[in-house]
Amino acid sequence: MDRKREQQLITKAQRGDKKAFAALYRAHVDAVYRYLSFRVDAVETAEDLTADVFLRMLEGLPNYQDQGVPLLAWLYRIAHARLVDHYRRSKHADATEDIDAADPGVDEDMDEPIELEFTAEALKEGLKTLTESQRRVLILRFIDGLNLEQTARAMDKNVDSIKALQYRALQALRQALLNSGFRAHE
Repeated sequence: MDRKREQQLITKAQRGDKKAFAALYRAHVDAVYRYLSFRVDAVETAEDLTADVFLRMLEGLPNYQDQGVPLLAWLYRIAHARLVDHYRRSKHADATEDIDAADPGVDEDMDEPIELEFTAEALKEGLKTLTESQRRVLILRFIDGLNLEQTARAMDKNVDSIKALQYRALQALRQALLNSGFRAHE
């Protein structure tokens, strides 16, 4: 969504236009969910936190003032605060799947999904070894697809510091993956 359209929708939503709020929600819900889902272990938790972010957006929108950055940057700040609250409220415990409820299914090429799941799990574990800033820059850049300028605005940093942070984060992630025994296929 372009900035001009977003600003128009924000103004309408601040005046109580439900359709404008819905349009803002649709435009940003996937990005907020992705941001959260890579930081929590359970899909339900990511969904709950995403809903909470948009509830906070609804509550805070009347007082929201455009600072020249996309609304998504504000939503990421809200999401980050919700994550901090979530981890403060509960001691993080790995979710376990009920083996009786699991449906293994049958697939023609069973190796591919298993390899993808292993890779995703290795990346998720590798991300946990990074600092919060390193995790955030990688998720914003490679999961959410933001460019350097957008990432800099979302993190309230300049582009050069984002480049340096991204480089250090990728190096640290690479080392964490190697230390855990993960080897990419060539």
